Order: sequence, then C-alpha cells, then structure tokens
Amino acid sequence: MQTYPMHTPSARHQRRTTRLAALLAAVMLASCGSTPPAPTGTGTVTPTPAPTTAANATASATAGTSAAPSATPAPTPAPTPTPAPLTADPFPLAVVVHNTDLRAAVTSAAMRTAVANGSLILPCGIAGLKIGKIATKLSGTCTTAADIPAKLAKSPKLMALLPTGLVDPRVKVLVVDGADLFGDTVNRKSAYPITATVAADPAGLTGDAVAYNVDDIRTIVSTGDTCPDRSVSLWANVKGKGWDWTLQGGYARYTGSYMSSFGWKTMSAVRTGQGAGVIWNMIKNADIAVNDFECPMVSWFKQHAHGTYFTIDPKVAGLFGRVGMDFASLGSNHGTDLGADGIKQTLALLDANNVKYSGMAMNLADAMKPAVFDVRGLKFAFISWDATGTSRAATATGWGEVHPGTSIVKKTVALAKAAGDLVILMPQWNWPEYSAPMSKTALRQRDAWFKAGVDQILGSGTHWASGFSITNPDPKKGYQVAVTSHGNFLFGQMWSRQTQEGLIYDLTFRGKMLVQVRVHPYTVVEGGQPCLINPTTDGAFVQNLAFGSSYLP
Repeated sequence: MQTYPMHTPSARHQRRTTRLAALLAAVMLASCGSTPPAPTGTGTVTPTPAPTTAANATASATAGTSAAPSATPAPTPAPTPTPAPLTADPFPLAVVVHNTDLRAAVTSAAMRTAVANGSLILPCGIAGLKIGKIATKLSGTCTTAADIPAKLAKSPKLMALLPTGLVDPRVKVLVVDGADLFGDTVNRKSAYPITATVAADPAGLTGDAVAYNVDDIRTIVSTGDTCPDRSVSLWANVKGKGWDWTLQGGYARYTGSYMSSFGWKTMSAVRTGQGAGVIWNMIKNADIAVNDFECPMVSWFKQHAHGTYFTIDPKVAGLFGRVGMDFASLGSNHGTDLGADGIKQTLALLDANNVKYSGMAMNLADAMKPAVFDVRGLKFAFISWDATGTSRAATATGWGEVHPGTSIVKKTVALAKAAGDLVILMPQWNWPEYSAPMSKTALRQRDAWFKAGVDQILGSGTHWASGFSITNPDPKKGYQVAVTSHGNFLFGQMWSRQTQEGLIYDLTFRGKMLVQVRVHPYTVVEGGQPCLINPTTDGAFVQNLAFGSSYLP
C-alpha cells in the first residue's frame, strides 16, 4: 500500500530549526559575518545545501576564529540563516499534461531529460527530487503548484509535476514506467518512481496538497455501445474464435484505408502482436467496470449478417462474468425489441453471472432500481434510462424501460441517492445517431439531471465517440463529467472509421471527488475485437473527434 503522510511543521521540527539556526549563525560569524542570499520566493528553484550538523558546525567555528583581544568580546548581530529543508518523508509528484493532450505515458529517463533542459514545469516548494531512484538536480524556474493547471491550459503542449492532492480533471495524469497513481487496482499499487521532499519554504505544499493514500483512489472503466450480433457473432461463433476472444485484444495499427460500400472512409488494421489481453485487463482490474448493453439475449438467438434486428447469444453473459464486467446499462432503443421474453431471459442471464443492471425490467419499479457497488466503504449507485424514447416504456405493471420524464427522473435519482454516496447515470441519448456534437437537447438534459442529483453521466447511443463536458466544480460535488457517447465497442458496424473506432473512458475518484477523466482510443479489428491504438498517431483521429465537440475547463 502506498501511503504518503501529510506534511505540516511540528513542534519538534520548529525546535530543530531553532537549533540549526543557532549553529548556522556560529558558522556565519566565523566567516566574517557574510550572509548567503535568502530564497526570494519569486519562482527560482535552486539546489538546497545539505543541513549543517552539530559536529561540523563546532569544528568550523573552532578552526575559523582567532584569540579574542579581551575576555568578553563585543556581541555581533547574528546573520539570518538559510532555512534548512524539512525532513518529512518524500511524497509523490504526478506527471500531468492538459486534459486534451494525446500522450498517455512517459518514462523516468524522459522526465530526467525534461528537468535538465528546463522544459518541465516544476512546482515551487520542493527540495530534493528523485526520478527513478536517481537524485535529480533542480534547475530553471518554478510555478506555484495551485497555478499549474491554468498554466497548462494556456500552453497545452507543456508537461508538469504536480502534487497528487492538487490533481483535478483540468489535467491528465501520465503513466510513468507502468506505474499510475490514479490508475486501476494493479497499476496504482506499483512502485511510483517520482518523489520529492518539501523545502523549508513549502509554498503551499502542506496538508492535503501532498497527501496520498492509495485506498482513497477508486476507478470506473466504461466501455461503449454493445450489441454483439452481426460481425461480432460471426467471428465468435461461426468462425469459432469463441466469446473470450472478443475481449482479449492487444494493440493494433493501421496499414491504410478504403471506401466502404456505404461510401465512408474505413481503416485497414492489423494487430501489432503486443499487449494481448490489455482490454480484458482494463475491465478486470477496474474497481467498477460498466458497459452499455443494448440488445436482449435469448436462447433462440440467430447470428445476423446485416440489418437492425438483433438477437444475442446467451454466452455473452458468461463472458461478462469471466471478464469482471460489473454493471450493464440496459436503458436503450433496442432493449425491448424481443418483448417480455427477451427481457426475462436477459435479466436471468445477467443475474446468473453476477452482473448487476438497471434501466429495464418487467415493471417500472424494478427498472428504476439502482445497482449499488461498495468500494472500500464508498457506495456508487448506477441508474440507466432510454432518453431517445424509442423503446417501450415500463409501467407500474408492464415490462419495458425507464423513460426520463421529470417525475420519473426525480424518483429514480432519489432511490439512487438513498442507496449510494455517488449517483452515476448511464443514459442512451444525444440523438440523432452518427454525430459527435452534444445536442442542445442533451445539454438541457445534462443540466436538469445534474440539478436532480446525478453526480456523473456516462452516456452512449450515437455509435460515434462524441463530445463530453466537464463542468466547473460544484462546491459540494466537485467537477462533473457528462459523456454523450463512447462509440461502438462490440457492435459490428465496420462501414466507417467513426463507427469502427471508440474510446474507453476511465474515471478516477479521490474519495467522492472526480479527479481524472481519461480516454483510451481503440479500433475494432476483424469486426469483432477491440484493440488499443497509439493515442498520439492512429488514435489521434477519434480523440480529436470527441475533443472537438467537447466543453472542457
């Protein structure tokens, strides 16, 4: 467990500082009273000298003084000593970029180079800095830590070090040598390679700003539109790959493009042979993994080559159970396509594989019920509904889905708030389909749903990776994200680049506060297997498609 203590000056530290000041005064007196320049606090970072010890202070004073002309020498004013660094334990510094930066990771070697050439924004108030267990000399200027997110917004190509307690969704935290302070249950427990100590003038680096407790961090991984019929079922069933294959993708790259029969540019992708199972592990290692599941599973399923009539193999429920998919959002335009039998079978299959759900049931009361997950004492309540209005609406006695009329929204959110500490809504919304911008209707719905008590929104439905918003912090709730659509995940629409690519979202919370919104671009290979693509090259298109339609701080 990585737990870094909070740093506040103690009585013991104050006494130690007083003793060091007296000793250092003796040294300065012995050298003719010369006074070293004191830190100005204006932003220049200089290496901090090693603290003077009692032994070497006494030795220096004895060697540097001559016999006094009288028994009682005249008193000489003591010079102001240079403050010694605090001796508190080191604390981690996150590597951050602007939240629209396409980079995802960096190495310790690259970080040391950035410090050496002055291209890295450093927070004021740090003394010793270690990167990859190597003491790194501070150089250049510094910036008040609390001002770093705003500075990155003005210069989004820069990179900075930021105390973990000041990380928020205005910045994106990069993975360093595979370690991620704000990552999943595995990566955030890896040894983190960048730490610092607080200088004598901490410049605000005290208390919560530098405190980090791994148990306060919780992640939600969210995947997009899922209706695994057509080409997905073709590869899993007809071609015999099996359902686990669909989520065992690694990394892929593009080799070219072609025009589909629909007249859209489509990408030719091949696997790189690296990272097999990375998608599976992203889902498995999340604190909570969620999915937009749009179509019913039935025992009499049939694989369809084309069209918009879907039946899903019941084995998909077993896949979700094995991979650790915790929640299925059932509020969608296709959920009621197979009537009451489709709903009954779908719910029974999810129950049998320990996958929770919300948004669709045999009556309205059951469809409104939240799915609740307790992660180390913090309860997340998930709800779902179909805001497109194209499915059959559930009633007090009739099967169907939740449709978000004003009174239904209030009742559904109230149930979730009573059951959980945070309310996460997963709607299908933002129509028309095959578009990226957040519609005016979606923006109005977002505001109304937040006002009703929803904390975060992870939406789907357009089959494209669409825009999202991160609103300015609510005094009580902090930042709030509203995702309109992730894009297709397991859907089988290989007729355009926009329907072939998507974004996996991960949300990171420190306690109840949202502190990170990060995206992972992928492409679907062979019509049925999502594979990650390089975020700065092949993955730039889908990220910029979403960012270009987003509202970000």
